[in-house]
Order: sequence, then C-alpha cells, then structure tokens
Amino acid sequence: MAEKKTAFMVDSGCEPTQAFIQKYNLEFVGINIVLDGKNYIDGEQLLHEQFYATVDGVSDFSTTPPSQSDMIKKYKALKNKGYERVIDIHMSSKLSQVVANSNAAKGFVPGLEIHVFDTQSVSAGGYFVAEKIVEMVTQGRPIAEVKAALPEITRSAQVLISASTLKFFVKNGRIGKAKGLVGSLLRMKPVLIIEDGRVTPFSTEKGMEKAIQRMADASMEFLSSRPHNVKIYKAFGSDNNKPYMEKAFERLMDKLPSIAVKDYQVISGRGWPTVTCHSGPEVFALSVYGERHPI
Repeated sequence: MAEKKTAFMVDSGCEPTQAFIQKYNLEFVGINIVLDGKNYIDGEQLLHEQFYATVDGVSDFSTTPPSQSDMIKKYKALKNKGYERVIDIHMSSKLSQVVANSNAAKGFVPGLEIHVFDTQSVSAGGYFVAEKIVEMVTQGRPIAEVKAALPEITRSAQVLISASTLKFFVKNGRIGKAKGLVGSLLRMKPVLIIEDGRVTPFSTEKGMEKAIQRMADASMEFLSSRPHNVKIYKAFGSDNNKPYMEKAFERLMDKLPSIAVKDYQVISGRGWPTVTCHSGPEVFALSVYGERHPI
C-alpha cells in the first residue's frame, strides 16, 4: 500500500526552529497575539523582531487560540493541496484551547485523516515532543506506535524557566499552583518547570546567580539517567536576559562530560511571542531532552 501524503503541522507555542520547519516542510498554526487590543497572528503577521521592538511600549498583551472554524479552514486547505493525512501537533491543552478546537474541527473535513497530538508542554518542550513525533512518522512507524510512545516522549523533556517577575504568568492565568507564591517571591528568583502540562514552581533562589546554578544542576540531574538522543535548547526573551541564558548553558556544558552523554544537539533561539506573552519578556529558559532508552 502506498504511503499516504502527510502534512505535519505545529503551532507557535511549540516554538519550532526554522531548521525544523524547513527540514520537514512543516505547516504552521500561529497563535493569536493581542497587543493593546490589536490582534496579530504569531509567525505570520508578527515576527520576533517586530514583537521585541515594540513589546516594552505595550501596556497589555495576551494570546487567544485559533478557533474551531480557523482550524477547519486550515484542514480544508491541506486537503485541497492533496494531503491525505495530517499530523497536527500543539502546545499543552492545559495552557491553550488550540488542542480542543483542533479536535472539534476534525469531523468537518471528510476524507482527510487527522491526528491531533497534545505535547503536554510549551516552548522548547513542545518543540522536543513535536520533533520526535515527526521523526517517528517520517521513519514509517505506525501512528498507533507513536501515540503509545507519547507519554514517554513527554517525560523525556524538561523545561526550566526563570524570570525577574511572575506578574505576567499570574495575569494570564498560566502559572497554576504557583499563583499563591507571588508575594513571597518578590525578593526571590523563581525557577519554574513545565509539569503535567502546566507551569509550576520548581524552586525559589536567593538571587539570579543561584537560580542559574539551580537550572544547570537540575538539567544535569535529568540527563544523567537519560543519555540517549540528547538535545539542549537555550532561549531568552528580552535582550538583557540573554547573558543569564548563556551562563546557565555554560554551567551545564562544564559538567556535561561527567555523565554518559556522548552525542547531543544544541539549539539556541529567542522566545516566540506566543510563549513570551505567557511569561512576559523578562524570561530565559534552559531545556533538555533525553531518553532513558532509545524510543
């Protein structure tokens, strides 16, 4: 039986790199960015450079997901291009309605096989999971096998974030269990983690230097038992957070030779507006992916 012509689609909350997009000819779903009441589509009507050049002068920013009708239009457009199957991969369903809206849209495009995947993560975590899904499908592995592996794939990603303020997480309702900690963190530097599809507290540190060290140490600990298919993704928002990102990465790299990781890939990028609207621009992240055994 001939392989079905397959489209791979990823949303901006998964922060796909340009190399990833080009390698697999990815279709793209831009989350809606609202800046002072004006709507833009991330990656289409609003690029990274435009966002960071203007965000400091914006008093209010937020995101809204593509609607069910938006997703129906995207699926129909793919069918019209001759695709028979769509692998549609999205940021955590606990952070956005895009998974729910995509699932609701599936039944309105007969003749197109659509599989919606929830990465249970965001930012680099979404990227790691999306890339693994696409790799497995491209290798010809059955969809049922990919879906069965998804829980282990999601467990193989760790995303650690630090920020100078939590007010944007709280404002946008993205911080889950950490909401009650805001007052106690005014003089502390938080380290947050994406866990069970939500942003939750990981630790609180006395100053940025200790927060940076904590992120590096936790990344090392995570990879020490996950030495296969290792990827390291460093990212930042505003320019003044780039040195923090680099320092956390350097601390990790200094210690990496002490564990069994031999081959690894390093990815560097700037936070997509979709993610930065959740966290605020004063943010940086150190994220790692590693498998206990090759998946």
